[in-house]
Amino acid sequence: MAPLRAPSGHDPKLKDPFGRYVLTAFVKGTNMGPYEAAKHIPGVSGHELSYVANRHFSIALLNEAVADLVNAHARLDISQAWGDGTAVAADGTHMDTYLNNLLAETSVRYGKAGGIAYHHISDTCIALFTHFIPCGVWEAVYIIEGLLKNTSEVKPTTVHADTQGQSVPVFALAHLLGFDLMPRIRNWKGLTFYRPSKQSEYVHIDSLFGEAGKNVIEWDLIESQFPHLMRVAVSVREGAISSSTLP
Repeated sequence: MAPLRAPSGHDPKLKDPFGRYVLTAFVKGTNMGPYEAAKHIPGVSGHELSYVANRHFSIALLNEAVADLVNAHARLDISQAWGDGTAVAADGTHMDTYLNNLLAETSVRYGKAGGIAYHHISDTCIALFTHFIPCGVWEAVYIIEGLLKNTSEVKPTTVHADTQGQSVPVFALAHLLGFDLMPRIRNWKGLTFYRPSKQSEYVHIDSLFGEAGKNVIEWDLIESQFPHLMRVAVSVREGAISSSTLP
């Protein structure tokens, strides 16, 4: 095993660095905070835990650790009892924060200040990726972002979501990137269904498409705009732009 080092590449200059890293990872994972955790962990101070968190941890390193953990979990026989890793569920959870926080907003849905932890949970019962996003944003715009930033060996192709995952631009982008977006859709009676051609008719559901010959997909328009759509999809996939900025 390679010696533990700080991000600078120098020796950690810590007493028992491995132990400090484990404790700090535990504190971050439980969201206790260094000083609250120090009240319950003998032999370590809040200052020590805070120092390690600020100087020796980074988002990039934590994401690498998450990927390693997901890969190890995927190799367990029991993980296959729930699913094969091809599906993921996306949903947000409200997190309380102080008002004097740059990301804090008052949530209309939850009636209090904070932010949204937007999780991508694999069908093998483990979280693949998490975003912290503002309360007022439509959550669907972060679905693609989490799938593309997942660096683990578990590669889902189907994503399930609640009604916050319902978005026409996200449907299009998911299709171009090879994902099946399966949100819960409300207000079906207010939606417009399109026929693939004027001649298309359906035995039991034809009334959903309106009058015969109406609401037909404009294939010529899609074909003319397809090169532009592909440029956007490739830019998102390569990380040149964020999918959350498009809709």
